[in-house]
Amino acid sequence: MISRLTTQLTIAVLISAFVSHPLRAADEKEAAKEQGKGYQLQELDEPALPADPVKLRSEADQNRVDAHSWYMTGWLFKQREEYREAMAAFEKATAVDPKFSQAYAALIEVALHLRETEKAIGYAMKAVDADPENFQLLRQLGVEMVKARRLADAIKYLEQALSSSELDHNSRFYVLINRDLGIIYNGIGEAEKAGVCYEVVLDALLNPKKFGLDPRTTDELQKHASTSFERIGQVLLAANKTDLALKTLERAVKEQNGKPGEVNLLLAQVYNRTEDYPKALSQLELFFESGQQKGRAPFVLLGALLEKLEKTDTLVTRLEVLAKKDPRNKDLRFFIAATYVTVDRVDEAEKIYRDSLDDKATSEAYLGLASIYRQRGKAKELLDNLTQVLSRQQELPEVAAQFEAEMNAIEADEKLLAALLEVGREGTKDGVGPNDFSKMLFLAQLAAGVKNVDAAVEFYELALQAAPSRAETVFRGHGEVLMEADRFDEAARLYQKAVENPLLQGSKPDYYLRKALALEMGGNTTEALEAIGEANKLVPQGHPFLAFREAWIYYHSHQYEKAVEHYEAFLQKYPDSELAKQSKFSLSAIYVQLGEVTKGEQILERYLEENPDDPGVNNDLGYLYADQGKNLEKARSMIQKAIKAEPENAAYMDSMGWVLFKLGELEEAITFLKKASTLERGQDATIWDHMGDCELKLKKPDDAKKSWTKALELLKAESNPDKDLLKQLHEKLGIPNEAKPDSTEKK
Repeated sequence: MISRLTTQLTIAVLISAFVSHPLRAADEKEAAKEQGKGYQLQELDEPALPADPVKLRSEADQNRVDAHSWYMTGWLFKQREEYREAMAAFEKATAVDPKFSQAYAALIEVALHLRETEKAIGYAMKAVDADPENFQLLRQLGVEMVKARRLADAIKYLEQALSSSELDHNSRFYVLINRDLGIIYNGIGEAEKAGVCYEVVLDALLNPKKFGLDPRTTDELQKHASTSFERIGQVLLAANKTDLALKTLERAVKEQNGKPGEVNLLLAQVYNRTEDYPKALSQLELFFESGQQKGRAPFVLLGALLEKLEKTDTLVTRLEVLAKKDPRNKDLRFFIAATYVTVDRVDEAEKIYRDSLDDKATSEAYLGLASIYRQRGKAKELLDNLTQVLSRQQELPEVAAQFEAEMNAIEADEKLLAALLEVGREGTKDGVGPNDFSKMLFLAQLAAGVKNVDAAVEFYELALQAAPSRAETVFRGHGEVLMEADRFDEAARLYQKAVENPLLQGSKPDYYLRKALALEMGGNTTEALEAIGEANKLVPQGHPFLAFREAWIYYHSHQYEKAVEHYEAFLQKYPDSELAKQSKFSLSAIYVQLGEVTKGEQILERYLEENPDDPGVNNDLGYLYADQGKNLEKARSMIQKAIKAEPENAAYMDSMGWVLFKLGELEEAITFLKKASTLERGQDATIWDHMGDCELKLKKPDDAKKSWTKALELLKAESNPDKDLLKQLHEKLGIPNEAKPDSTEKK
């Protein structure tokens, strides 16, 4: 899979190939016109400085003359290639007249010449602010944003250019801006939006006079790979504009004089989509004749087409013929092997994979063998080959989906899973060494995946024995398994071992932090704070995550006064931290717990003003309103917005149920609460408490009692339960309130 960075770089290269500086060569004539409006240039040894006007009618006239004088001065400096001096003069022109777009354009050009991209972007942004309808400036700014790999900003400014009231939709600029946007959208996988843009480009290529395209622009659009008929057809196909794609690709065939190539593969895909399977097969065969390689997709398409044409029995023969013509095609070779498996020629498939191991072993070959051994139930061979796949992690992206499928199949086969674990144990009877590390780690992760925590712990320990130098990998995985299993005491002891490990001294603060979290989740607040203290000693300059976690420990242990102190300090020291949002939410909740509801509301309301679409604040503030029985319709609307953003969020569903309860819409409230209880993290005491309240209002006391009992069970299982809710549940159920030791005293 192409990385995001690579995608951005590719887009930058593509657009840069098209655009030198759109405000330069294309607009020289216009610039000349502007330069001649009442201001004559003199042939002087030095650039002319602004002269005092003889007579002015107004301050605006004064400013205009001064700005143009500085502009002319800058222009002369630029002509002499004295770019720093030119920049200073142009800057004075814009200081006098902040709406002087021509001076900004000159500044952009000079900054780019000096390779000061960020300055150029800054000038362009000022220019756009001064002249928001200037589509040429907007386009240039968009292009520079692409070069700076700021794709979201590039899209923003190019879209703004397209919507400019000054932009003629029958102009070359309209075509070029659509082309630029199309490249970006195609590069980031926004197929539909790319298709809309490329439809304009196609129209321009077919009707150049309509857009007033000069021969140079037409040639540029047609010759470059990303805007040729073939590429445009590919984009239109991805955008599901099938008819247009067909028309475009047929034109591409014509332009290429019928020479077979990738265009035939694209046509095959189009005809397959329109269910013209004979034509699709014909085009695919032309593609194969071209000798080009496009991964496994063409062979998958061949299999699908033959199935539609009821010629599946010919697939193997056709593939074997292709393999004779192209014996070095690895994708074809592996596809044939996979096909052999489906037609019960497994031995032949195994041979292909084994022969591929001799030719620089690949993950795909090992994975193919693993699939065969899984189906045959050969645990040892399966384990050996899967371990080989994992040891070649750099190749995994190519086979990630297949590997995931194999893992799912193994996890679903309890007998095979048990056999794999037993094979792993058998292999360790005489001890483990470095060569066993990958195998032990794989088995640990496999066991963890099926929630066999004991087995996972067993193999993580063996992995550490096999390769003590890989302690970082082992401790992190081992600790996460224990934490997810709520085995917090074990996790804390493990992290203490990590702290003491001489190979992990560089990660010591991190493991103290992890230990603190485990201790607090286990209800041991005192030692958790001690662990945080040790981490802080190792990072004397401080760290936002340490500060945040310390505040959280006080919050989680219901030491609200201390929590307020630490959260306030955190927000003062790290206002721009990614943890600031969560800190504000927690601080709001604490103030509510302390009875200072107004303070809690104000924090959330300020955050909402800055982030009106944030689902978390919409939910939390909506819930707070509902809890007080005020602004209920507003609360409903806010929580609806949150649910729309995250429809599977149990907390949001509970909030909606609570709002509806307050509004008296009990049946609907129950619906949301029941939905909440079925979702991930839906086994929450508050949800069941709300359910019980609704059921009581609906005159279903028995159901209410069951729900409150469930809520009480869930609450008692927490290391630091909400004491107020605990008291309320005891009262609702009519049972004595059982006091629980304070978490801060637990050791």
